[in-house]
Amino acid sequence: MKTIPEIFFQTAEKFSQKPALLTKESGVYFSYTFEQVAKKVKIFSQTLLGLGIQKGEKVAILSENRPEWAIADLGIMSIGAITVPLHTTFNPKAISNVLNHSEAKAVVVASTDLLLKILLFQKELPFLEKIIYVEKLNDDLKKVSDKKILNWDDLVAQAEFKDFVPKNLNSEDVCTIIYTSGTTGNPKGVMLSHRNLLENVEAVKRAVPIKTSDLFLSFLPLSHVLERLAGYYVPLLTGASIAYAENIKKLSQNLKETKPTILISVPRIFEKFYDVIQDKIASSSVFKQNLFHWALKRKSSGFSHWLADHLIFKKIRNQLGGRLRLTVSGGASLNKKIAKFFLKIGILILEGYGLTETSPVISVNQENDFKFGTVGKTLDNIKVKISPEKEILIQGPSLMKGYYKDLTETQKAINKDNWFHTGDLGFIDQEGFLTVIGRKKEMLVTSGGKNIWPEVIEKEINHDPYVSQSMVIGHNRKFISALIVPDWGEVKNFLKAKNLLVKAPEELVKSPEMLDLFRERIELINRNFSHFEDIVRFKLIVDEFSQEREELTPTLKLRRQLIEKHYQQAIEEMYY
Repeated sequence: MKTIPEIFFQTAEKFSQKPALLTKESGVYFSYTFEQVAKKVKIFSQTLLGLGIQKGEKVAILSENRPEWAIADLGIMSIGAITVPLHTTFNPKAISNVLNHSEAKAVVVASTDLLLKILLFQKELPFLEKIIYVEKLNDDLKKVSDKKILNWDDLVAQAEFKDFVPKNLNSEDVCTIIYTSGTTGNPKGVMLSHRNLLENVEAVKRAVPIKTSDLFLSFLPLSHVLERLAGYYVPLLTGASIAYAENIKKLSQNLKETKPTILISVPRIFEKFYDVIQDKIASSSVFKQNLFHWALKRKSSGFSHWLADHLIFKKIRNQLGGRLRLTVSGGASLNKKIAKFFLKIGILILEGYGLTETSPVISVNQENDFKFGTVGKTLDNIKVKISPEKEILIQGPSLMKGYYKDLTETQKAINKDNWFHTGDLGFIDQEGFLTVIGRKKEMLVTSGGKNIWPEVIEKEINHDPYVSQSMVIGHNRKFISALIVPDWGEVKNFLKAKNLLVKAPEELVKSPEMLDLFRERIELINRNFSHFEDIVRFKLIVDEFSQEREELTPTLKLRRQLIEKHYQQAIEEMYY
């Protein structure tokens, strides 16, 4: 099997004049062709060699999604070095820990804010020799740095272009070490080879065929393996194009500008899209509301469906660019009610499942073979079995080489028969569809001995129009409780409709009207669960759980231990 750079250069030669990467500058999207990207990768490879980077050494990337991320990654791999992606949401200490553990010799940094995170702990980074800075370099930054800061543009300009060809690469070589963002515990460095990733790329393409005419919009962090494989390697090694969103806040605008055909996303984004659509309908005239509900009741074929699509659904799709032929959801569990709603309006969401350790995709629903509420059928080169304890076990060519410098954890994760213990519990139905129940470590066991899956309950709570986020609590407790972040926009609409005074969120979380409203909502939600799963008490929280406070992973999953720590007093008040 070949390596990632070798396949990229072959693809670039085949589709030389086709747009590869699109980025927005000065308010306009412009593209780099495959030929241009390939040339930039070769120049960057030569630059790294000139800086003394050797095969097997580590080079980190700390950057938001942009062309330089892919160019740096491919350039690092082309000389046999190892890419270490860093999450931009990591705090300075976490970044320092990863740089030291990986022994990164150099780091590519995109912006001032990110550079300052490194400089804060620069005296504790003995292995780091060089910082390659992507933006225009400020002389003041050079003065406060003990490390050699080099400007990307200057390095590229100085490099003499030669037709660089990757040499001495082996598909079994480790090409990246990805530190898990994990919902529990400290990050571990997952070693993946070219073969691991390419086996996954090919299996994903067999399950979800990609066209060279496809355009992906990339907004999930490339430091996370889901976006890196499904939103970067899959399209770029196929000859499809990638546009980079400016940031998650401008995603809606960028969708309209780029008109992508494929979007790799997480449930939280689909939930937000769903809420925006529902809000817009709720604020429209009675006639439009009735028309929308009439359209939702149409069958998926025939003249009435065509009319509903023409009058309603097409306009909604246009808000998402108008060309989405499919979207993929991973990273967490998607509420099947939301999946069904999007299918009704003409957007298919294919939910999948995977982990960093499996490069990452294990299973995915397919365009003509899907079942909502499941994560699809396993890829054709992956073996899955369910242990007696209901844990999902994996075998296959995309399984990691191991955890970097951690043989003990590697042997815990992969047993002597080479089965990887995912830590997730689930089951496979008679049709072969896999369902993930939740993380083994996150299962709540009440003091009465009842097992409860928090994600299942949270999914139901979060589907409520008045709820933005929630976290269920109850481990070693007498009953289940919940921290709930209201959707303040919906709450304000409710208060106005009832002619009640709209106050600041800090006041509203304690107001009788609000507490009564949420008691009613919780009572309705409780009807969907067994008595021992009932939410007995709840606390309303002012601020959303955020990545900035490290309460969410890069794919927006809850970091439960940190949230419990942050809201310890509020939680204890529910169990007084």
